[in-house]
Amino acid sequence: MLLNKTASRVVDILNLIAQSEKALTITEISKLLNMPKSSTFAILYTLVKKDYLTIENEKLKTFKLGLKLFQAGVSFLSNSSFISIAHPFLERTMKESGETVFLAIEKQGQLVYLDKMEQPFSVRTTIRLGFSKNPIYCSALGKALLASFTDNKVKEIVGDGKLLSITQNTVKNYNALIKQLNKTRQRGYAMENGEGNLGVSCVAAPIYDNFNKVVAVISIASPKYRMSEDRFRQLGNLISKTAMNISKNLGFLKERLFF
Repeated sequence: MLLNKTASRVVDILNLIAQSEKALTITEISKLLNMPKSSTFAILYTLVKKDYLTIENEKLKTFKLGLKLFQAGVSFLSNSSFISIAHPFLERTMKESGETVFLAIEKQGQLVYLDKMEQPFSVRTTIRLGFSKNPIYCSALGKALLASFTDNKVKEIVGDGKLLSITQNTVKNYNALIKQLNKTRQRGYAMENGEGNLGVSCVAAPIYDNFNKVVAVISIASPKYRMSEDRFRQLGNLISKTAMNISKNLGFLKERLFF
């Protein structure tokens, strides 16, 4: 099916601005997307007119996301039943663990963060709600998702060769990843120990619906210095229990998270 060129450019611009840590100029957007400056200008100001973008700095002409996208996001969250069901469990798990708790889904081989709960003294991450910048295989959330898939689907998502290293602890290749995923399936939760961020360790588990389909993943993130072997086990069991409780509320009938 042929894609509409202008519509594709609109989506590319919105995705770029959404994932950027700072507001972007017309020139920056044009160069990053390899798009003619005149077309970029026209699309940007149309989106501003429609309130999907806003100009952060009138002098520099920098653009950031607008109110309409925020409203669309709120509408999505309010209409996603599993998010409203999961949120109280996130809050309870945050209080029990004393750490930061995340909820995410997978879209086209990437993690999308939907919700998080933070304690004042827990991990203060730079992660914003939205797409993760790191590959899916270097986080506990990502590995919990991958472990719920078949090995063939994992291969489709990450390939079957070398994997890009984010830190020195990142899993190096497909075969090593599969070994980690098999251990995840056996223990009931995924682990990350400084693979996406050297100072952070995490545990994570998948959430299923009444069709036995993974709809999300949940994790606990802690400063690495606090994560002993016993602490990993304690938080791992907690996140596994939380994921199962959310799944049961969604109609999941099985007794194991990985099968």
